[in-house]
Amino acid sequence: MSSPATESTRMIELLAWVEVNKKKLLIGAAIGAVAIGAWSIYGWHRNQAEAEANAALFKVDAPGTGPENTPGPSAETFLQVAARYPGTSAGGRALLFAADALFRAGKFGEAKTQFENFLRDYAEHPLAATAAFGVGACLDAMNKTNEALVAYQDVLTRHGTSAVAAQAKLGLARLYETQNTPAQALKLYDEVARLGAQSGWATEAAMQRDRLVSRHPELAKTNAPAAVAAEVVTNAPVADASKLAPTNLATGGQSNPK
Repeated sequence: MSSPATESTRMIELLAWVEVNKKKLLIGAAIGAVAIGAWSIYGWHRNQAEAEANAALFKVDAPGTGPENTPGPSAETFLQVAARYPGTSAGGRALLFAADALFRAGKFGEAKTQFENFLRDYAEHPLAATAAFGVGACLDAMNKTNEALVAYQDVLTRHGTSAVAAQAKLGLARLYETQNTPAQALKLYDEVARLGAQSGWATEAAMQRDRLVSRHPELAKTNAPAAVAAEVVTNAPVADASKLAPTNLATGGQSNPK
């Protein structure tokens, strides 16, 4: 146990050190105070920007929310919101809405650019999977088969549990059919069909599966029909890329095929 004399000596040494380093301590405290203040101001401005971005996006109707025959907001309108509020969550959603509007207008190249811009600027955003699928759908719609295959595969690799994974599998399956590899297509149709009520795309997958088997009876010998809780139409047409377009972008939820 230390003696009173020893404790007193240590206290004197500490006071002496503080006196010698007083200037450094004051500077360090000032820097810390400035850093805390700057961070607080940054947080306040960021919250303000998010609130303003949400309000701006709210003023612009999301695609599909108006009357059926009423044209939705233009891509330019959404791009203005995205440009005015970069780095905000609402700004990111606005960018996706713009890409979706361009896709629906048949401007697949421009839509692809905006989906890619989203992935570049909002890589960690919860809707990154939707944007990645959007890139694949655009390439698919432009008949760039090999690039679309890579893009759809990338969705499954990076976002295999996302809401758009089923759509990516349907896109892949259809492209496999065009490349005359029906067995690979059948495997993907089966995977989606087995999701049943978990996916709004299960019925579509089952329809495409039965159509494929009707054209390639040899596949039925080794593949049992996938179970789904809906009636299957065996002569259903092959789904085109536009039906696999990313939808419901505001929430990232899946949409049923039309």
